[in-house]
Amino acid sequence: MPYQNYPAGYYAPDNVVDIKKVKTVSLAQVMGLLSFMFLAMAVGAFLVPQQYFMPAMILEFALLFIIPLTNKRAVANGNDPAVGLTGGLALVFAACAGAVIGPLVQALAATSAGLAVLGQAAVVTFVVFAAFGVYGLLTKRDLSVMAKVLFMSLLVLIGILVLSMFFSSFFSPFGLLIGIGGSIIFSLLTAVDFQRAKYSTSDNAVMVTLSIFLDFVNLFTFILDIFLLLGGGGVRRN
Repeated sequence: MPYQNYPAGYYAPDNVVDIKKVKTVSLAQVMGLLSFMFLAMAVGAFLVPQQYFMPAMILEFALLFIIPLTNKRAVANGNDPAVGLTGGLALVFAACAGAVIGPLVQALAATSAGLAVLGQAAVVTFVVFAAFGVYGLLTKRDLSVMAKVLFMSLLVLIGILVLSMFFSSFFSPFGLLIGIGGSIIFSLLTAVDFQRAKYSTSDNAVMVTLSIFLDFVNLFTFILDIFLLLGGGGVRRN
C-alpha cells in the first residue's frame, strides 16, 4: 500500500523499506476475533458465578498490561499473535469483562422485564456500534485528529465517575447526562478505532481488536445505564 493512501496522522513503520511488504490487518481477521470475544463475554456474563466478580476484575486489569507484552514477544519471534497466546489471552480478557458486568446482567435476566431491557440495550448498542464502525471504515476524513480530544474527554468522564462514587448525592441528578456523554465518546472512539484497524499492520491485529472490543463494552455499559436510569427492568445500577 503506498504511503499516500494513509490518511494524515497514520504512518507506516519507519523501518519498513518496501511498503509493499507491509501486510495490513485483515478486516475478516479482526471481525473473526471480535466475534469470539463477544461469545466469551457472553459466557462470562451469564455463566460465571457472581462471587468471582472481584477476581475477574483484577485479572482483567492485569491482562491490559500482559497482552501487549505477549503480543510484542510473538511479533519478535515472527509468530502471528492472533493464533497464539496473545489471541487466547484476548478471549480470557473478554470473559473477564463479561464476568465483571455479570452481576448486573444476571440480575436483569432473572425477570422478564429486566431481560427485555437487557435485550433492547444490546440491540441499540450493536446498531450504534455497527453504524460508527462502518463510518470509520468508509469515511475519507482523517478521524485521528479526534483522538486527542476524545482521550481528554475520556479522562474527564473517568474523573466524574470516580467522584460520583464518593459524592453520589451530588452527581445522581446528572446520571442521564453522564450516560449520554459516555455513549457519545465511545461511539466516536469506535469510528476512530475501526479506521485505525484499516491502516494497521497484521502484527497489531489483536491490539486493534482489543481496542474495538473495549469500545463496545463501554458503549454497552453506558447505553444500559441510560435504560436503567429511565426506569427499565425494575433494576437500577448503583
